[in-house]
Amino acid sequence: MSNTMEKMRTAHEKQAKKIRRKPEFEKVSKAFDVEYAIAKELHKARTKSHLSQVQIAERMGTTQSVVSRIERGGNVSIDTLVRYATACGGTLKVQVI
Repeated sequence: MSNTMEKMRTAHEKQAKKIRRKPEFEKVSKAFDVEYAIAKELHKARTKSHLSQVQIAERMGTTQSVVSRIERGGNVSIDTLVRYATACGGTLKVQVI
């Protein structure tokens, strides 16, 4: 069994290296980094406010599953980000650095 796992791991690493060499990988990677950073900040704001996903959803007029998707880095509009921040009792601030 361990031989099979080793073969799978080796094949996975080979495939990952091949993908990282593609020109579009850098662009996708940067976009993911931004989405992940936003999701992390939203989750931090919610927990700092001592609110559950259900409570945020109620304040936003949506469902808990939508809040979960937002916190996992789903592609969301600025309006949704503003509504989420407001539901946490905060405001959205965008900064270019």
